Amino acid sequence: MNKILVVNLMYIGDLLFATPFLRSLRQHYPEVQISLLVDEKNADVVRFNPNISEIIFIDKKGYHGKIQNFSRLIGNLRRRNYDLVINLHRNERSSALAAFSGGKRIIGFSKPGFSLFFDKVVEERKDIHQAQAYLEILKSVDIPIVDCGLEMWVDEKSTQAAAAMWQQAFRQADGSYPVIGLNTGGSWPTKRWTADGFAQLADQLLDKGYGVCFFGGSMDRQDVDVILQKVERVASPRIAIFTGKTTLLEMAALVKKCAVVVTGDSGPMHIAVSQRVPVITLFGPSDPVRYAPYQQQDAVILSARDCLRCGLHECQGHECMKEIGVDEVLKKISEKLTKNH
Repeated sequence: MNKILVVNLMYIGDLLFATPFLRSLRQHYPEVQISLLVDEKNADVVRFNPNISEIIFIDKKGYHGKIQNFSRLIGNLRRRNYDLVINLHRNERSSALAAFSGGKRIIGFSKPGFSLFFDKVVEERKDIHQAQAYLEILKSVDIPIVDCGLEMWVDEKSTQAAAAMWQQAFRQADGSYPVIGLNTGGSWPTKRWTADGFAQLADQLLDKGYGVCFFGGSMDRQDVDVILQKVERVASPRIAIFTGKTTLLEMAALVKKCAVVVTGDSGPMHIAVSQRVPVITLFGPSDPVRYAPYQQQDAVILSARDCLRCGLHECQGHECMKEIGVDEVLKKISEKLTKNH
């Protein structure tokens, strides 16, 4: 065994879910070249992961969205002569890349049709966490599991940039008061808590003497602006807005400075988990069995609605998230702070 290709083209969380898989693979094959094929825009999540030898990029919605360029990528993979190709997602694009990669052995999840080219197709389990579902692929070929949780490494340049941003935002020595991170975004609108909820939470945290900072990408800035309009203590020196101002690596370094992060089911939630920060996650339409903060107990808040885990991206009522109260979140924050100090 000389070369292994792992295909994971999905989102931030999915790449982090793959890190126990990658550690286990590296432990079993310490001298093998392990290549990871990822979506270019999320590559920072694994850019400094020591368990992979190289990252191969795909621009799914841009350059490689054209069939001729996608075919050229497949040709490039075939010329690398991989001994083992492992596909971690059961969708058409990743299944096609694995199926036509020319790998001597191809295993993992597969869309029907492409599975004809696989040596071993693994059924994706829906009753366990997605990180564990990835590990099931290794178990199926008798590779031992080394599960140290989600992992994301941050370079020194990003760490220093984050430290400067934090100092400028709070003008304090670290630790003079706990800072609670708020991540308001979510890939589906239905995953997001209400603007009123986040605004009231921010005000009450500030009243209690905590610092508050907002995270998220540029796509979340409009929602954060709406929330800030509702925050009565928005002029407080203990509030900072990092939304849309950081790279993923800088976000990870900033999140690590927080005492607790309150978030919906999202990529930044899993980044916080990778940095060993206590997380409180508000779940509604997505399934906490598969996507909860990995290896964090008592991290999830759910309403009592019967429609939970519906998987809907749009919902007129959105009661599952509206019914989560600020007092419930504050109580959970207090419990996390007490437990970790």
